[in-house]
Amino acid sequence: MEGVVLSHAPGSSEIKINEDGIYQISYSLTGVGDEIGRFNFNAILSINGTPISNTLNEGSVINASNFNNRQTLTATVILRLSSGDVLQLNGLSQENITYTSARIDIEKIG
Repeated sequence: MEGVVLSHAPGSSEIKINEDGIYQISYSLTGVGDEIGRFNFNAILSINGTPISNTLNEGSVINASNFNNRQTLTATVILRLSSGDVLQLNGLSQENITYTSARIDIEKIG
């Protein structure tokens, strides 16, 4: 992390926005279904605990007994954020999914 427009405590899912502006946010979220069968893999960004519906990202995965299929969702969005906002990347899947990795890159562009 570079600069002062964001702050993040290691281990926390929250990213605090410290300056008003327009931000380009890119993320990837990887998960594996814990059960055999077809499952939906969903992710969404939220601001101050409120999901932003136009950031919903969905994918379906088949997890069979002879292979372990995983899914990675990626997206890039542009959002106007205010100082004091708290941004989070949330997994929404109702099935039992183990999230194995996540990455979020945020750049103030305006």
